[in-house]
Amino acid sequence: MGRLSPLLTTLLLLPVLAGADELRPSGNTVDSVTVYLDRAEVTRQIAVTLPAGAHTVLVPGLPAQLFEASLRASGKGPAGLTIATVETRREFGEKAAGEEERRLREQLQALNDEKDLLLGQRQALDTRAKFIEQLATPPGEQDENANRSFSPEKWATAWEAIGKGMEETNLARITLQQQQRDLDEKIRKVEQELRQIQTGRRDTLTAAIQVEAKQPGKATFELSYQLGNASWSPVYDAALDTEKGEIQLTQAAYIRQSSGEAWDKARLTVSTARPSAGAAMPELHPWWIDFQQPPQPLARESRAKSLQADEMLAGVATPQAAPAEVSEAQAISSDFTVRYAIPGRVTVPADNSKHRFVLKTQRLKAELQARSAPRLDRRAFLYAELDYQGEAPLLPGPWQLQRDGTFVGSRHNDALRPGETIALAFGADDAIAIDYQPLKDERGQQGLISREQTVQRNYRISVTSHHTRQLPVSIFDQLPVSRDESIKVSLARGS
Repeated sequence: MGRLSPLLTTLLLLPVLAGADELRPSGNTVDSVTVYLDRAEVTRQIAVTLPAGAHTVLVPGLPAQLFEASLRASGKGPAGLTIATVETRREFGEKAAGEEERRLREQLQALNDEKDLLLGQRQALDTRAKFIEQLATPPGEQDENANRSFSPEKWATAWEAIGKGMEETNLARITLQQQQRDLDEKIRKVEQELRQIQTGRRDTLTAAIQVEAKQPGKATFELSYQLGNASWSPVYDAALDTEKGEIQLTQAAYIRQSSGEAWDKARLTVSTARPSAGAAMPELHPWWIDFQQPPQPLARESRAKSLQADEMLAGVATPQAAPAEVSEAQAISSDFTVRYAIPGRVTVPADNSKHRFVLKTQRLKAELQARSAPRLDRRAFLYAELDYQGEAPLLPGPWQLQRDGTFVGSRHNDALRPGETIALAFGADDAIAIDYQPLKDERGQQGLISREQTVQRNYRISVTSHHTRQLPVSIFDQLPVSRDESIKVSLARGS
């Protein structure tokens, strides 16, 4: 066997090598996954032993919804090994159902059959119990009212027989209930596993890697592709320590996917990139400005065109075509791209449920202060203001807020960039008392010649802090705003 030589990723849809033998790999596992905000890129490790000559390495069971244009292959093997092309073959119907899915369906059918048997046994026990209950009042000697009953000397024998029968029946019922609970749990687990791998479609793709080996030997290939139905979203936990004046900020990612394949013990990376946003800016097309051509008398046409031209130059007329705009979110994601590698190897099933992974934890100094708007709420609320000095911007997402170990609420924040300031609210501050009282509400007139109506209102805001340390308090109030120039608003003297 010669030395191993690396192979570069090759182009797709090149001519297939003539006379190539089909080989199936001895190893085919999902090795690494990069999850973007709107899709994922999967890399599989393929191991195969190649005889000398031209061969087709088949990689079955790929999700049918993968983006075929993104399919790439690279690898290493014996010296002189080349990759000619990578193409796909679509498998339909029962042939596309994976071995694991078929095994789970067979197991689920067997469990349901066992459940039906238990149901039949339960019905038999119920029938037996009803019969025993009827035996508790069997026909005996007939009295003067045509009623039949046991004679007293037969009561003991009847009690013993009926009691023993009901006891055995109830014990059998309890045993069946335990068996049914265990069986229901097994069925639930199998159904959950089946939901994780089934895609709702019966077709899959098989990748065909066309290779040529000048000498036999072992080769390993990396097959990568992008697919939809996978994404991640950021979530942040901000835990405030009021004694230290610090916030422990934990960045985490919720990852979910229903791509049709489970990522089992794979190296996972999340990226802020958005591949679907495109690689180039939109193209600007000519912006034509012209006169409308309504039928007009010849004498007025020249003057009408002159007026329209003046309006267009002044920006009054609306152009018939405007250039396409790129949304701000796409611009941010293309300007800032960060990748987070999840430690170790993790498993993400294809059940579209959320799976949380911690990306980064950091401690940030915070300035504490109290804020209140007593006109609406006479409580004071604790705020922590911090200057974010992280290495990378934080994407928009929900923030879960805790104060001294107690959850106090959540909020959604926009993107936070290094150097920006943010103020987070951490609930009511019961150590601060605020009183808001109206003192005066008077109406009158002023002026000798032109009489003006006046309204004067005075309020008093009292703040009492029971903290053992100094804490800034900010009071927010509002002034009325006039919508008529004849109404004047001003602060009263002494405010």
